[in-house]
Amino acid sequence: MLKQTAFSILLSAALAFCSGSRPDSVSPEIKKELQKAPYTLMVSYSNECPFCIRYTATIREIRKSLPKNWNFRLIKVLPEEYWDFDGIHDFSGEIIHDSAALWCRQFGIKVYPEALIIDSAAVILYKGAIDDRAHETGMIKTVKTCDYLTEAIAKIKQGKAVTKPFPNAKGCYIEFYHEK
Repeated sequence: MLKQTAFSILLSAALAFCSGSRPDSVSPEIKKELQKAPYTLMVSYSNECPFCIRYTATIREIRKSLPKNWNFRLIKVLPEEYWDFDGIHDFSGEIIHDSAALWCRQFGIKVYPEALIIDSAAVILYKGAIDDRAHETGMIKTVKTCDYLTEAIAKIKQGKAVTKPFPNAKGCYIEFYHEK
């Protein structure tokens, strides 16, 4: 266990040095959540976004394929939004209620769905699209040709850096209700 933990820390540092970016300062709440695992996959999600609805099954499959020591979280911004979609029980306990947009602002999340892989030191190793189906805001292809997120997960599992620039997420814009 100690060797695995040491390896995870070294791998995180190497990946961060090679490819990641880290927000200037991370809130204690976010830092505590990220330190629960070597890596956290977060996806912004809205039940009202047609792109998210189309990606629900894909998100569920990616979540099931993650290594056991990774965290998975869905980011829910709209407090009044009632989530009731097929398979919601699969995400029980993995939803971050971000009605103050703390997580979104911290990591620059601006659209639904947007995927981020963040290490335990809050370094962003991947930030962008799940795949290439949503190629323009408001337009979606029927068939994907690139699995950006799955490829990023595979590279990180192999100890490799994810190449930049990350593919921009396209979808529904997040409207922040609590401006500071």
